[in-house]
Amino acid sequence: MSALTKDTLDWLGRRCNHYCSDARKPPRREIERLQSAFAMATPSTGEESLEVVLSREKYVIEALFKIIQLVPPHWRAETAPDSLPAVVRLPGMGWGILYAKTEPEGWLLDTPSGRRRINLLPEDAEIASLVAANNGNQGRISAFELFRSTLLARKNLFLQAASGSLLANLLALGSSLYSMQVYDRVIPTQGVSTLVVLTTGVCISMILEMVVKMARSAILEHSIKGMDLELSHAIYARLLGIRMDQFPASIGSLSGQIRSYETIRSFASAATLFMAVDAPFALLFLLVIAAIAGFHVALVPAIFFFLAISVGLYYRRNINEHAKTLTAASNRKLGLLVETIENAESIKAQGAGWQQLARWDAVNRQAINDDIKIRHYSEQSAYFAAFIQQISYALLVAAGAWEASTTTNLTMGGLIACSILSGRVLAPVATLPGLVVQWAHARAALEGLEKVFDLQSDNHDIERPLTPEIIYGEFQLSEMRFTYRGRPDTLAVERLHIRAGEKVAILGQVGAGKSTLLKLLAGLYHCQKGKIHLDGLDIQQIARSHLSERLGYFPQEVKLLSGTLRENLVTGLSGIEDEDVLKTCQATGLSALIAAHPKGLDMPIAEGGTGVSGGQRQLIALTRLLLSKPDIWLLDEPTAAMDEHIEQHSLQTLRQAIKTDQTLILVTHKPVLLGLVDRIIILVPGGIAMDGPRDAVLEKLRQGNNQPTQPPNPPNPPNAPPTVREVRIIGGPQPGAPA
Repeated sequence: MSALTKDTLDWLGRRCNHYCSDARKPPRREIERLQSAFAMATPSTGEESLEVVLSREKYVIEALFKIIQLVPPHWRAETAPDSLPAVVRLPGMGWGILYAKTEPEGWLLDTPSGRRRINLLPEDAEIASLVAANNGNQGRISAFELFRSTLLARKNLFLQAASGSLLANLLALGSSLYSMQVYDRVIPTQGVSTLVVLTTGVCISMILEMVVKMARSAILEHSIKGMDLELSHAIYARLLGIRMDQFPASIGSLSGQIRSYETIRSFASAATLFMAVDAPFALLFLLVIAAIAGFHVALVPAIFFFLAISVGLYYRRNINEHAKTLTAASNRKLGLLVETIENAESIKAQGAGWQQLARWDAVNRQAINDDIKIRHYSEQSAYFAAFIQQISYALLVAAGAWEASTTTNLTMGGLIACSILSGRVLAPVATLPGLVVQWAHARAALEGLEKVFDLQSDNHDIERPLTPEIIYGEFQLSEMRFTYRGRPDTLAVERLHIRAGEKVAILGQVGAGKSTLLKLLAGLYHCQKGKIHLDGLDIQQIARSHLSERLGYFPQEVKLLSGTLRENLVTGLSGIEDEDVLKTCQATGLSALIAAHPKGLDMPIAEGGTGVSGGQRQLIALTRLLLSKPDIWLLDEPTAAMDEHIEQHSLQTLRQAIKTDQTLILVTHKPVLLGLVDRIIILVPGGIAMDGPRDAVLEKLRQGNNQPTQPPNPPNPPNAPPTVREVRIIGGPQPGAPA
């Protein structure tokens, strides 16, 4: 076990993700920056006290926890079995991960040099449990609960902002009281010195009010920034966690639903301030008016205040209805826009531009109509609010004048002060129409976001997904049914057993479900009925991150990420050096593309991989797959877009990379790839029609029984079994199993 070196730090990052499946996989760049900072902070002489060394190392571990999104470490000298796994530093030994307790005593320890057992933990050990920051429940909360918890987490900041508003509103009373004193005392007595004192005081109060408002604004900006960062992270993480078969048909609409969180956040902060500050202080100003002018005068702005709120609530219903349809139309517009951009070549080649334009105009017309209706109701509400403010002011002056003329309870200065305060009372009313519109948009956005949060995620309803240390690659399917939404049964498999280390090809006609079966075996899809077991475990109970690390899935349609070629080759991988990348590129033939471009590995890649040919995209994906060194190979038409020369080169590379004890499941229409396998499964739309040894199945196909395709007989692979198993021909949708 070693001290905290750069290599140990890299090992800790990867093992923390292994033992805590809810942790974020450590990004290579962030780990490298942390390693560099740690190396720079470590003196070359090593002449430091143990306390200083331990303090620096613990600081680095805390930074590591933050990078992989774990709860900040709480260091202690002892732990309990239910607090495992935990990072531990043992004096004289170094850093490792404590992952289990044995009976009757003893602890299992994972170290950079291997696993070991220790009997007792030293008293001066440093231990910190691995706990994900979201406790693994991010995928199971609703959008409403997320926003509520985010707001409540910042309640202290909002209380500070409310306190600032309280002080600002109290200072705002100074201008009205100043006017009352000037008219009642200064002018009748010609008290110039009093005027100077009052003016100085009111100017100071105005300056303080401005300072308080600026401080409140700074507090709110800090709060909103934190909310935006937390919400965007949580929602994007939720998007990444959605299981692939749950994704809606329109990606553009999904993007609009995800992006709408900004509308909800804006309304949440605005409504919080309105309910916590503006509305209560309107009632406070009413009490001040009542104290100055009496109940009858204060009754006038009170009546119009509640009348204005009633008008806003009246228009709320109409605005809400149109906001729903406007949000839906806006999401459809975004979906249509994304679809048009992604398929611009096909639309132009097929001359379908007029059809897309007609769809765009129809959706746009709906959105414009709803927007106009919302604006119409909003403007009407604003006009009523302005009318109420004006008539309230006029009637308050009239009531005050009557009171001042008929009684001695109200002075001229008091009347002027009350007229100023009445504006403060009705000020929140002016913001009400905009708040109502915000509320309608936020409600529609929240409903759309709730639909996203209702989608099932990877490891759905699994509190703590499994992370088996070794995955052998044995698949067992029983009574499995999978159906795409809105379509009849796509795939039905009664029984299927693929042993660890087997090399299997899946053949069949178009639409038989070959790619779907491969995605089910990769854990990307979840069957509606039946079970899929990997090494005896339900595949949905194995952590998605762990599956992605051990299963090498090659999709039929390769999509690349915008960035550089290097970033696409090492995405999701850690500990990959340029030497490893170049060596693998040389093996796959991708080195020719690197050598032909002036930027080499830094060659820019556009979104989706546009600008790179289909064969080159497959070659990049194959290189990345080899760099990941998977235990199980799931390949879906891996050479479909390659020319014959590159295909032969890739085939030879795959033969060398796939080990004898590793499982290979291959979907292909190319006979040349069948040399990689020793077993063939024939799929038809109803299920499995044929299953058996490769040569026997090919011979049956030549005879014409249940013949979906007639590939030639490829040469036997080196590891072909010496005996031929019986081939079972199954009619109709009844699936079969290997002998």
